Amino acid sequence: MASRADAVPIGAPAASRAAPTAPSLGGAVRAALGDFFYHSWRLLPANVVWAVVAMALAAAAVVVPIAIVLVPLLAIPTAGVFRVTTRIVRGSSVSFWDAVDAWRSDVARTLAVGTGVVLALLVLGTNLVIGLGGDSPLGWAIATMAAWGLAVLWLVAWTAWPILEDPERARTPLRLRLRLAALLVLAHPIRIGLLGVGLAAFLVLSTVAIVALVTVSVSFGALVTTRYVLPAADRLEAQLDGVAPPDRT
Repeated sequence: MASRADAVPIGAPAASRAAPTAPSLGGAVRAALGDFFYHSWRLLPANVVWAVVAMALAAAAVVVPIAIVLVPLLAIPTAGVFRVTTRIVRGSSVSFWDAVDAWRSDVARTLAVGTGVVLALLVLGTNLVIGLGGDSPLGWAIATMAAWGLAVLWLVAWTAWPILEDPERARTPLRLRLRLAALLVLAHPIRIGLLGVGLAAFLVLSTVAIVALVTVSVSFGALVTTRYVLPAADRLEAQLDGVAPPDRT
């Protein structure tokens, strides 16, 4: 597969890219199943590391509530999982050590993203609780806006991680990668919304079956997301450069 290591930012000449085929959610799931079969020995350890960190942070927050400030650390193993899945999808050489590399490189960027997500979650969650606890139309309006904000945050976060860890966008500035993720959600609200609903249902069921959460769920969800998001992001960039007509679904 042709490399985009010198990732062409949004606004580059149209001749420098081609418009990829629009992805489908079903196709992403089928491709992810094949990916997981062939790369499970790389993905399972990354998933276990993520689960161990998540459970340790949750336990610490329960025992010492102030430990909630450590929650952004979960962004590091999350980046590790997506470093593996993006390299699988791009057809690059890949190993478990790509996930480990997330603990050594781009840590400041990863923690900044994780902190931003956690702060947004706390603000929106607080507004939701306060709004639902009130008995006025204003409170209900605040709760409604907060609920929509949480939904958007969920979609943008899942859309952003594959773009942030895409090896072929490694030289693209962070703000452009985050901008692309937000534009992708705006351009395809139904498609990305269905992906978000499916991921939420899958992870909720996996939480009940804790073994699945520890060993499989996050890495498989990341694979499906990566298979779906990267072609969509490539296509959207091409459309913004005038290679293909807009396709809003």
